[in-house]
Amino acid sequence: MAELRAVRVSRVRPLLTGGALVLAVACGGCGWGPSASADQVADHVGTYEAFGEGGNSALLEGVVRVVGGCFLVETDLGERYLPYFPEDEVEWSDEGLRYAGRTYREGDAVALGGAVSGPSSRPLPARCGELAGAPRWTVAQAG
Repeated sequence: MAELRAVRVSRVRPLLTGGALVLAVACGGCGWGPSASADQVADHVGTYEAFGEGGNSALLEGVVRVVGGCFLVETDLGERYLPYFPEDEVEWSDEGLRYAGRTYREGDAVALGGAVSGPSSRPLPARCGELAGAPRWTVAQAG
């Protein structure tokens, strides 16, 4: 069972829909450096094997940051979260992280439905070693 703890997130709102809510602001011309294929998702971003259906959840709002190739969300309070996406709903490429029909790049605004999960509940992405102490955010599956 995942460890639950209280967390201060810049804006947490209950979602009344059955899945993740994702909003983004386009970032034309943003680049991340070297290209990475979709089969390297786990190097850059956390994933998990989803089962069942999405449900009500909290909302993490912030800005996409890529630190050493590691995808994270930084809140307006400066807190950094490592998001973990359903593995069958996310891809990685030189364009950015593809999720829910959108591509996210450094500096894009993002809002992710889900919940905080314990730091040891899922494996750390390969490029996220220096962020091992950051709280994890489990993104609700789409449905």
